[in-house]
Amino acid sequence: HNATSADPRHLLGSGHVMAMRRMERMSLCRFPRLLSAFGSAFQASNHSSQKANVLLLRGIQRHHARHYRSSWKPLFGRPLTDASIIASNEGYLIETLGFPEDKLKNPRTRKQLTKEIGVLEERVNWLKNRLNLEDGEIKKIILSNLCILGFSIEDDMEPKLGYLQQKLGLDDKSLRKIILTVPSVLTYSTDDDLAPKLNWLQQRLDLEDMVVGKMIQRTPRILAYSIPDKMEPTLHWLQKRLDLDDEAVSKMIQRLPSFLSYSIPDNMEPKLHSLQQRLDLDGTAVSKLIRQLPSILGYSIPDKIDPTLDWLQKRLDLDDAEVSNIIQRLPKILSYSIPNKMEPTLHWLQQRLSLTDDGLSNLMQRYPSLFCCSIDTNLEPTLNFYIEALGDEDEALSLVIKNPTLFGYSLERRLKPRLEEARDAGLFIDAGCLRRIGQYAEKGWHMSLDYQARKLSRQKGFEGKAPIPI
Repeated sequence: HNATSADPRHLLGSGHVMAMRRMERMSLCRFPRLLSAFGSAFQASNHSSQKANVLLLRGIQRHHARHYRSSWKPLFGRPLTDASIIASNEGYLIETLGFPEDKLKNPRTRKQLTKEIGVLEERVNWLKNRLNLEDGEIKKIILSNLCILGFSIEDDMEPKLGYLQQKLGLDDKSLRKIILTVPSVLTYSTDDDLAPKLNWLQQRLDLEDMVVGKMIQRTPRILAYSIPDKMEPTLHWLQKRLDLDDEAVSKMIQRLPSFLSYSIPDNMEPKLHSLQQRLDLDGTAVSKLIRQLPSILGYSIPDKIDPTLDWLQKRLDLDDAEVSNIIQRLPKILSYSIPNKMEPTLHWLQQRLSLTDDGLSNLMQRYPSLFCCSIDTNLEPTLNFYIEALGDEDEALSLVIKNPTLFGYSLERRLKPRLEEARDAGLFIDAGCLRRIGQYAEKGWHMSLDYQARKLSRQKGFEGKAPIPI
């Protein structure tokens, strides 16, 4: 009686008992091969024998799971989750993926430990191969959210990744970047989360699929933001605060998708208020400033904006109104590095053009875009062009100091071709000719070239005529 009560098989029919006995015989037949496959575990030294036994047990369990997962069905509905399955999955997560033991105590996490032996490893390997991930990258993804491994490959993960690639026009590399940035995407429902969110973005901002794809690639975290709690309130605030229509706000978000990640009370509103106070801007002026350089709202006031304005004011001896005027004309100044960009540019201009401090300040106020010019690829070669064209360095320096916009034209696309046209027409190359070469639009330049050529022809004609006898 005791033996019978200890063995649950007395509750089964003879067919079930025979099936269980066949499984036992099959396991015994395979046991020597398992010992051979994992025999190295028995050769470990005494101090590592415990670990070797664990490795052996896990190997046997995985082997058994591979052979019987497809054919073995639970006898009473739900499968039993015994301690060996949990222990094996815990061992895999800790030893292979470096999962912290304390995190395994979380109820949501422990649910993944009940998966059949080998399922977690199968899903990890699939993700690794599908996204071309390094060992450290797949570990990072799983550590961020173990629940990722709770989703089926065939029914969830593969269709989800396929949808993202097709909808957003992503190649494998771009998809990989998105998942590494926002691993939680793997836990989102395609029908209830991803598709509605992407469709809303597309309709709200009037965008094509490819444009939405570019936005998501630049700021993947958009996929994690709530529409009613985050994105719609942000867009509504931007439109109202900066007086933007739908088209303007769409252009702004396309230029800087990370707008959708900024906090209104902690970031955008304090920053706009600070800019308005410091630069004495009204609502229209601050709106124009942000539309020209949306990334301003991503800069730190104490670490970036204020130090740049303070340096600019001191370096060029400007009052508040003059600083404001320069920034409104060229907001991009706030994005430049002082030691790596602005100070070297000012130093070169002052030294090369032999300017006093006042002369430099006047030059920069008249043409702030000089801050944008590269010394090596723009300022130096352009100045050399004017010196060679005039054949007189002092005259060339005087020309560009009086007309600093002449630094802003392309050597290859405008200055050199037009100088060649002027020479072919036989024109005299002086400061006036070089100003026309640089400053005239295409139509104006050709009209001027034609006029100067006809004028020169008339002059030559008069010079060639014999004097009329009296």
